[in-house]
Amino acid sequence: MGTTIRATEEGNRCRLALVAAGEEVARLTVEEREIRIGTSWVRMGGIASVRTSPRHRNKGYGRKLMEEALDYMRGEGYLVSILFGIPGFYHRVGYATVLLAKSVVRVRTEAAESLSAACRVRPARTGEEEALLGIYQEGVATRTGTVKRSKAAFAPWYDEADEWFQEPRRILVAEEGGRPVAYTLSEQGWLSHSEWRPGPCEIAVPPSVVATAGSSLLRALAAEASERRAEWLELELLPDSPLLAVLRTIGFRQETVYSHNQGGMGRIVNLSGLASALADAVRERAEAWDLDERVGRIAFICGTEQAEIEIGAGRTLAITLPQQNLLQLLMGYRSIAELRLDFPACVAEEDVAAVEALFPRGHPYMWNLDHF
Repeated sequence: MGTTIRATEEGNRCRLALVAAGEEVARLTVEEREIRIGTSWVRMGGIASVRTSPRHRNKGYGRKLMEEALDYMRGEGYLVSILFGIPGFYHRVGYATVLLAKSVVRVRTEAAESLSAACRVRPARTGEEEALLGIYQEGVATRTGTVKRSKAAFAPWYDEADEWFQEPRRILVAEEGGRPVAYTLSEQGWLSHSEWRPGPCEIAVPPSVVATAGSSLLRALAAEASERRAEWLELELLPDSPLLAVLRTIGFRQETVYSHNQGGMGRIVNLSGLASALADAVRERAEAWDLDERVGRIAFICGTEQAEIEIGAGRTLAITLPQQNLLQLLMGYRSIAELRLDFPACVAEEDVAAVEALFPRGHPYMWNLDHF
């Protein structure tokens, strides 16, 4: 029996329902976001709230709905899609892991309390949303995987009519000259096995104030841990966080988790549109590496699809990969050297160094606040 799709627009999201014999058997939501890939903002469809009726599972409806969602996103002009998926399903519809699953640092509370407190640390105030947004934007200027925010992201997130159930967003700022220059954003923290965990804790500290504001924020969090007699403070910090330079002076433990066929997964929706969106940034990188006189264009070849970015004078550099693995390369989740382990012929040997320069390995990440 055939199926139909019912679409319901709700602001910047669309609810898609798969209907069979008049009954809704599966549903999901496509949320419109802008995601950063390198230094470029790209229109992204975030897949959320995927559900199949218990009575209709194992009938292929989930896969059918995902295929319909891809058709919907193509028609609406989305370039890539991201979701946070369960293990072993979404790779069947062309998604691959493209975001770090977790990156945490554990530091002894006593050691963190020894850091300098050069700046005053206090709760954020109403009216400081613009300043906090500016700090966030500076911190993610080249961070692949991060999402474009508005000032509303730094307002309390709970529904006042239901605040007994939800914790408010908790923001601490380090100030200089009376203005915030760095912040931590989290839910209410908790104590577990002698560790003080301040919720999923986003810490944004521009490199110029790491030694002052960064150190002060870390010390303030350590003071909270000490009050609760926690031996360890656990923080969400990426492997290339500037704050690690401060923590190296007192010692820390770090754990970075990479998932496989689950977690933060993505796929390309519109290859030619994505190539156009990335073109200016790729040209700038080619010029910085003096590749524009040797490489005339970059050709992305994904099965029957192909797209090109014109660079300068010279030959064509071809990259042949399945679309989901190409997205891993473009987002910096896997380097071309790593991808060649699975796809030896994906790029010519003489072009490996050029591809590494144009699409370097990195630490793509989406903060917990922006998950959908």
